[in-house]
Amino acid sequence: MQNNEYEVHEGIQVNPWTAIWLHPRKTVQYVKDYKTGSFVLGISAITGIIHFLDQAVNNDLGETWNLASILLISLIVGPIIGVIALYVVSGIYHALSLLFGGSGTFEESRKAYTVSNIIIVIIGVIWIPDLLILGQGNFISDYDFSVGQFIWMIVSLLVNFVGGIWSLVVLVAAFAEVHQYAIWKAVLVVLLPIIILVVFLVIIIALTTPALF
Repeated sequence: MQNNEYEVHEGIQVNPWTAIWLHPRKTVQYVKDYKTGSFVLGISAITGIIHFLDQAVNNDLGETWNLASILLISLIVGPIIGVIALYVVSGIYHALSLLFGGSGTFEESRKAYTVSNIIIVIIGVIWIPDLLILGQGNFISDYDFSVGQFIWMIVSLLVNFVGGIWSLVVLVAAFAEVHQYAIWKAVLVVLLPIIILVVFLVIIIALTTPALF
């Protein structure tokens, strides 16, 4: 069977970059059956760059680094972080999936995780106008934006928020499809690590700052 972006799969013509929005289960089936490791690693590398830039924003990296340095390091370190996250995060989800009776392989879990990251890559394109419009201000919390820049920043935040939510929805659907279990189990598999992390952080904060409690 010919391996291309528009393979007819289970009754629909599948292009992962467009089908992901309305047909996440079909998309993960297509990626599972037709896409190789290079596709998975490529998506992970780009996702790592985007996550690095997001963390640079959260940590006000622009206060100590110039814009060129942030972009250069993101291109070098981001792909490494993305590939490591691919194996660590999908490994955690895979282990939980098996506990809930999942039937997929570790490779299929990696591809399910990759499918959700397609959304991150698509939404991540907004970094291009972000950098052109906001520049160094992306990475400085108290930057003095113009009215036009501020409006764009709100638009960008909304786009990223919607994209992040849909990526989570796709992740749930992808794992349910790959491991052939109920949606509620997929929801638990995806949310349980997040819940555990939040509880862990709350405990750490409670132990280190008792005065706040």
